[in-house]
Amino acid sequence: MNNDLDSTLNSDGAINSETQSEFSKADLVGFLEKNPNIFQQYPELLELISLSDSRGTASLLERQVAMMKERLSEHKNQQSQFIQVARENEQISDSFTHVICQMIGFTNLSQFATEFPTELRKTFKIDEVSFKTAQAASRRQGDSEAYDDAIRRMLNNRAVCDNRWPSNIMNLFFSSNVNSAALIPMRSLQSEEPLGVLALGSQDPERYTNDLGTAHLDRLGLMSGLCLARLQPGSA
Repeated sequence: MNNDLDSTLNSDGAINSETQSEFSKADLVGFLEKNPNIFQQYPELLELISLSDSRGTASLLERQVAMMKERLSEHKNQQSQFIQVARENEQISDSFTHVICQMIGFTNLSQFATEFPTELRKTFKIDEVSFKTAQAASRRQGDSEAYDDAIRRMLNNRAVCDNRWPSNIMNLFFSSNVNSAALIPMRSLQSEEPLGVLALGSQDPERYTNDLGTAHLDRLGLMSGLCLARLQPGSA
C-alpha cells in the first residue's frame, strides 16, 4: 500500500504528472475508502488539506464534528418519523377494534346499512361513506354500469384510491362535494366476487390519492364483507 502511494505522490506531496491523467478523483476516493488509516501513516498530508465553507477555512476536525452533528440530526428526525408512524398505526388499530365491535353487534341488514356508514364517518373522520351491492345497483341501468366499472377498477379485489374518478362512479356513491375517494371491495371468504363496494369520500383532494397504501382499507373491506355476508337473507 505504501509503495502505491509513493509511486503516485512526488517528493512535494503532489500527484506525479505521468500518473495524474490516469488517477481520477474517483480513484482517489476509492483509495481512501480502502485505506482509511492513510493519514496516520502520512500525517504530513494533513497539512495539504484545505477545507472551506461560508464561515471560512475550517480544520479537518471541525468539519468532521459538523458532519457528525448533521448525521445525528438526520437520525433523530428519522426516529421521530418512525415514532409518529407507530403512533398513527396504533390509533388506526384501536379504531378498527372499535368498528369491529360495532359490527359484531349488528343483528340485521337494515341496521348495518344505517349504522355502519355513520360509525365509519365518526371514527375515521370521513366526509362521506356509502356502499352499494350489485343487487341495489341493478335497479337502474346507469347505476349498474357505474358499479361494474368500479368493480373492474379494483384489480385483484384490492382497494383503489384516486382523486380523478369518472363522474359516473362518483355520482353513484357521493354528492358533488367529494374530491377524492377510496373504493373498497367488500369481500367474504366464501366467494371471489365482492359482495359490494364500500366507498369513502373526502372533500380534501389529497386525502385519497393513488399513491396511498391500502392495507388498512383492504382489511376494512374484508371485515365489512364478512358482516354483510352474515346478515344477508339465507346466510344462516
